[in-house]
Amino acid sequence: MDETIQSFHRVLGLLGVSFFSKVDKPSKQWLFFQIFNFFIGFLAFLSTSAFVIVHSGNLLLFIQGGCIWTTGVIMFISLGLCLVFRNKFRMFLNEMIFKDGMVDMPFIKYVLENENSGALKELKVLVRNSQKNLLRFTRILIKTYVASVWLCATLYMCGPIYQMIMLNDSSLRLLAFDMWFPWSFDNFYVYVASFLFHFYCCFLCCISFPGLQCTIILLVSQPIRQLRIITFILQNLNEISKQLQGNNKENWQYCASQILSQCIEHYVKIKKFTNRLNVICQPFYLTLILDSIMLVCMCSVKIAVASKFSSDTMKYFIHGMVFTLVVLMFCLLGQQVENKCEKLEWAITEKWYLFDKNHKTNALIFSMAVGKGMPIYIFGSTALSLPTFTWFINTGMSFFTLVMSVLDG
Repeated sequence: MDETIQSFHRVLGLLGVSFFSKVDKPSKQWLFFQIFNFFIGFLAFLSTSAFVIVHSGNLLLFIQGGCIWTTGVIMFISLGLCLVFRNKFRMFLNEMIFKDGMVDMPFIKYVLENENSGALKELKVLVRNSQKNLLRFTRILIKTYVASVWLCATLYMCGPIYQMIMLNDSSLRLLAFDMWFPWSFDNFYVYVASFLFHFYCCFLCCISFPGLQCTIILLVSQPIRQLRIITFILQNLNEISKQLQGNNKENWQYCASQILSQCIEHYVKIKKFTNRLNVICQPFYLTLILDSIMLVCMCSVKIAVASKFSSDTMKYFIHGMVFTLVVLMFCLLGQQVENKCEKLEWAITEKWYLFDKNHKTNALIFSMAVGKGMPIYIFGSTALSLPTFTWFINTGMSFFTLVMSVLDG
């Protein structure tokens, strides 16, 4: 766990974000640095918005600037979420990540502290291995994400430098990103300062995207893992109860009812957690999907009209691919939550006939509650799921077809 937390802290710490810091109350210098980065993100948002507005009459330049504008919007919102909800994110991490939330169940704590066999041993292995696998997956994910974004950003940064070297024109002033500035670049030092501003904005993108998004993925993945563990318990409730009672087979029914009540209590805790997290992240999900639709469309247009082997083609391809994969990851998370709730509902009533009337009543009520699920809503009744990703692809390609028809006309 420490290695994963350190990886996240190294990435987010570059922004002044202290979610994963071991210190509960970070210094004022951290907060000042975070506010400074948010201000730079705000300036980048204004500059990219101005470029898009100024070049609204030139469709190709508008599309080219739109690719940067959509990226700047998500960066600005990511920095804003990290700043405004820094205390709540810290609270979420304390609740689900810094300690294993499953240990809050007395039954799970007993299983982990004792040597057992059969279903209890399988449960113990499941609890430990699922936690290790989750932390290892998110650690690999954030490193891969950072590398992918840096690759795309490097192509954007090196492209204008390479062109200026090849053209050998000392008066040429090319920038990495399409931004509007209220000053001239005739002065070389002004141009260098503007290019350094681009570089710093690029740095913010490369850190804020993986940092916040992987943090959300880590937080949402924990309820998925815990739903899987509760499902295993209820699927093997009969065997587990008898194994716990040993030679005293008469009280297995009481034991099963106690374990069921603990599972119900923990499910309520998980659902409350996901609801609180979703309240904060819902605007981010909506912005991410809508912005990604526009970005994928615009990147596809730039690829279609550019030379197939140019550096522009490669950078727009990676840009669009990264955002598509990000939307896919979040939609898969939402689908996993839905799938785990369906499996849990089935597990609750799978062997209902083995238990007494009181247990059956509690199981029926629990099943009805689980049947409502815990969907991750992004707008209205629309939830993150694979059908949402299908809609995302179809909408993006529809916009692409529309824009290409306008360009061909």
